[in-house]
Amino acid sequence: MENPFKKPYGRVETSREKLVFILVFGLFIFLFLFLFKPFGLAQLKAEWQLYVSLGFGFVTTFMLSIFKYLLEPLVIKKNWTFGKNILWGLLIASSIGVANYFYVSIIFPQIFIFKYFLFAIWTAILVGIIPVSIAYIVSFNRIYKTALREAAIPPEDVLWESEVIIRGGNPKNEYKFNPKSIVYLSSNDNYITIVTIKGESLIRTHLRGTLKAAESELRKNTSFFRCHKCYIVNSEYADHVTGNVQNMKIKLKPQGLEIPVSRSKANVAIRKFR
Repeated sequence: MENPFKKPYGRVETSREKLVFILVFGLFIFLFLFLFKPFGLAQLKAEWQLYVSLGFGFVTTFMLSIFKYLLEPLVIKKNWTFGKNILWGLLIASSIGVANYFYVSIIFPQIFIFKYFLFAIWTAILVGIIPVSIAYIVSFNRIYKTALREAAIPPEDVLWESEVIIRGGNPKNEYKFNPKSIVYLSSNDNYITIVTIKGESLIRTHLRGTLKAAESELRKNTSFFRCHKCYIVNSEYADHVTGNVQNMKIKLKPQGLEIPVSRSKANVAIRKFR
C-alpha cells in the first residue's frame, strides 16, 4: 500500500490565497483568545484582554507573512510531498509559538522558563490545528473540483476548428491558421507572435493586438492552454514540465522549446503535462 505521506503535493497558492489565509488565521487566533479567554486571559482586565489578544493575532499574522512570502518560495520544490507539507506546517506553528512566548515575555516581563517555552509551542500547534485543517479541506476540495472539470473532456474528445482567424482585437489584422499547426502564441507589449510549424520548421507571424483577444478567438479549440500572462501553448505539442513550482517551464516537442508557467497556473500544468 502506497504511503500517503509520500504522495506528491503540488498545490501552489496564489498571492491572493496566501493573503486570505494569513488574515483569516490571524483573525481566528484573536477571536479564539478574546472570546474563550484561555491560558489565564480571563484574569486580566477587560481592556487588557482585548489588547493582549490583538497582540497574539498580530504576531501570528507577522510570522505567517514571513513564512508564506519569504521562506516558502525558497523551500517548496517540485518533489514536495504531503508528508513534507505537514512537517512544514508544524514548523510554522512552532515558530509562531516561539514568537508568542517572547511576545508575552515583553508585555509581562519574566525570566526564561524552558517548560513554559515548550508549552507556548505546544499551545500554538494545538490552537492552529483548527484553521489549518479547514485550509487543507478547502485546498483539497478545490483540487478535486479542478480535476473533475479537466476530466470532463477526455483527450480523444479535444475540439478543433478547421480554420481560425486571429486578429488580436485589431480589425486591420486578419491571419488565417490551421489551429493544429499553432505551437504557441506569445505577446510583447502591443504585439503578438504566432508560432506555427510546417514540417520541422517553425514560422513566426507577428501582428498588432492583445493575447487576451487572441485567446478569445481560439476558445473553440480546447487544446490551447493559457499558461502565462504572455504565453498560450498548444497542448498537443507539450512534452512535460521542468523546474519547480516557482520557476516552472513547459517543454515543447518542436526544437525543445521552453515556455514559462506562471505560479497561478502551475498546478494545472503539473496535472496536464507531468
